[in-house]
Amino acid sequence: MKKKTISRLHFITSPSHQSYMEQIHSVVLGGGNWVQLRMKDEATETIEKVAVEAMSYCLDNGVTFIMNDHVEIAAKIGADGVHLGKNDMSPDKAREILGPQAIIGGTANTYKDVKQLVAMGVDYIGLGPFRFTETKKNLSPTLGTEGYQSIIDKCKAEGITIPIIAIGGLKADDLSELFDTGIHGVAISSYITSNEQPGVVTLELLQKIGKYSSANWTKFH
Repeated sequence: MKKKTISRLHFITSPSHQSYMEQIHSVVLGGGNWVQLRMKDEATETIEKVAVEAMSYCLDNGVTFIMNDHVEIAAKIGADGVHLGKNDMSPDKAREILGPQAIIGGTANTYKDVKQLVAMGVDYIGLGPFRFTETKKNLSPTLGTEGYQSIIDKCKAEGITIPIIAIGGLKADDLSELFDTGIHGVAISSYITSNEQPGVVTLELLQKIGKYSSANWTKFH
């Protein structure tokens, strides 16, 4: 079984006017094909219940389903993989549990973080935050466009080609300058979930990402 490719738009659930499942339905209907279920401060039983329903829906619609943290739940329900924060289980330990086909992503804030995660065998890196975001507590220093450019330039110099996903308070207007740095994609949460029409916003983001990533693929190859 071939491992799934890393999408350019990662949708991450967050508390909003819609339930977690309503958010996922809206984003998938808008063309999203990568869902990360992030449920902080909820009981494990509640998370697992939502995860089972979300996994089933994503499977039916050909959407990659990633658990935020909760490696045990991911293993139990057969999720496509996990995204691990700095204080979560280590990627190499998660790999032992989930196996070689699982997608494992890790959070980084510095080039040193990136190198460590690559050494531990992650499949992609969520690099951020781009700017301040209320979605996360204990936020690392914000990077801005210059921070991404600096880290990506170091990766290129060292031959590190792992997909880097920008994260942290991103909006549609940020995409052009971010893709100019050479990132692979973006992870977006509150910009989508706070909108009254998450599906429409998802479609608009995908159209912009397609345009910017295509232009920069030509530039960087």
